[in-house]
Parts: sequence; C-alpha cells; structure tokens
Amino acid sequence: MASSIIQFLRPTFFALVAFAFLAGIMNIYWSVNASSSIAGIDSNELVGIDLSSVVFPSPSLTPEEVVRLQLKGLSDPKRDGVGVLQCFCLASPANRSVTGPLKRFGEMVRNAPFDAMTSPYAVLVGRPQRDNDVAKLLVSIIDGEHNVRVFAFVLSRQDEEPFTNCWMTDAVLAANPPITPPPQDLPSALTAPQPSKRIATDLSASICRRQTY
Repeated sequence: MASSIIQFLRPTFFALVAFAFLAGIMNIYWSVNASSSIAGIDSNELVGIDLSSVVFPSPSLTPEEVVRLQLKGLSDPKRDGVGVLQCFCLASPANRSVTGPLKRFGEMVRNAPFDAMTSPYAVLVGRPQRDNDVAKLLVSIIDGEHNVRVFAFVLSRQDEEPFTNCWMTDAVLAANPPITPPPQDLPSALTAPQPSKRIATDLSASICRRQTY
C-alpha cells in the first residue's frame, strides 16, 4: 500500500522540485534586473555580486545616511565588490556619467586622495548644511598614517525617475592636503627655553623702574 502511494506521488514530487528550481532561477534573474533598473546600473556589472546587503537609493534616506552608507561601503575590507557597489549606487546619475562604470569607479576610489576613505583609522561626519535641494557635509578622516583628511560631500535631491526625491551624491571634493600631526618630541610652551639670568635681571630692573615712576 505504502509503495503504491509513493509510486503515485513520485511524479508530483519531481514536478514540485523542478518548479521550485525554476522559481529560484527566475527569482535571481528578476532580482538582478530589478535591482539594476532601480540603481541604474548595467546588470552585466552586477554578475557575481551579492545584492542582498546593498541599500539602494530611496526617498527615505537622509543626506547624512547616504554619506554614511557610502563611507561604510568604501571601508568594507572584503573584495567581493559589494562595498564599492554600495557607494556607486548612491552616486547621482550625473556623478556616474563622469566616474563610471562600476569597475572604473572602484579603481578611482582606491587611489589618492580617496583611498583615505577605504581604510580609515577614525571618521567624523559633520552635520549637513541644506539649501533647498542641495546638501553639503564635511567628513574628517584620520588615515592609517594618522594624517587628517577632510572631504566635502555635495548631494542633491533628484527630480527625475527612477530616483525622484532621492538624495544622491553629486561630488566628493578633497578639501585639503594631508595634515600631519606634529612630532611628539617638539618642545611645548612649558619646556620653552628660559631667558638668560642677565636678561631676566635687566627685565626685572626695568619693571622696578617703571613701577617707581
């Protein structure tokens, strides 16, 4: 009896497995194509990249959140392309037209001066300054050599599909050359050379004469 039931259900079981397999393939296909259309990136550039952890442009993201997501992506130590994609997909279409495609963008951010953002020792994100649909943020970074780097992020609220009302980065400008902190062995004000005894005596005599007038 049991064997006959198994024989009866076997075709149905194989059909369900085949359907699940095809559904999984189609889900991956549509996921890649939907994500590429949302992010405006050619699906060929996304082959082999896990999109599950990427945050795509959204009207709900504030300028500060966009910048923090880009910095997080750039500082991702993994070489799976996810971090660079995270930064690139939040760049505005005008920005991408200059810095893209994705592979070229990845090479650019790994070179000076932007390489400071790929392995920062510390990061400080300033408050955004908004002027209607434009926002500016200063980002201060201490790099691996303890140099201070400052970058100005310029964002705008997009007014065209598919990114309408999304804050995206138009430009990132290096605000200054590296600032190297002073050596630890420089004399401080407390250890500055003292005037000679003769100079000190002359100064004291002068002060005394002035006080007596």
